[in-house]
Amino acid sequence: MSLFRRRPKPATQPVAVDLDVARRAAAAVNRGDVDEADRIVNATSNPQAHAFAAFRFIDVED
Repeated sequence: MSLFRRRPKPATQPVAVDLDVARRAAAAVNRGDVDEADRIVNATSNPQAHAFAAFRFIDVED
């Protein structure tokens, strides 16, 4: 008998991210309209993945 049981990890499915949605959300953030960006990503089936994908399109000022 062991003290620790190994539980199988749940199988993860790849998340399909629509990059057009991510670009639209990033464009809204770049304009300063974060409420619009929030509405755009929340209308998807996976808001967290789309919001994360939008980061690559957000302009950063140096």
